[in-house]
Amino acid sequence: MSIDHHVHTDDERDAFQLHESGLTWTQIAHEIGCTEATAQAFATAYQQRTDTAAAQTQITLF
Repeated sequence: MSIDHHVHTDDERDAFQLHESGLTWTQIAHEIGCTEATAQAFATAYQQRTDTAAAQTQITLF
């Protein structure tokens, strides 16, 4: 039986934070050592993962 686990990397967080700090996707790709599309995918994955985690821990107020 094979279980598919998505591995979260520091690259996801780094891409997100670097973009938030004002770097272009080209600069981020160079910094991380990947393509621009991969840098964008990393940042998107990080944002989706953290948004989901936040939503799961948010209590219902009403």
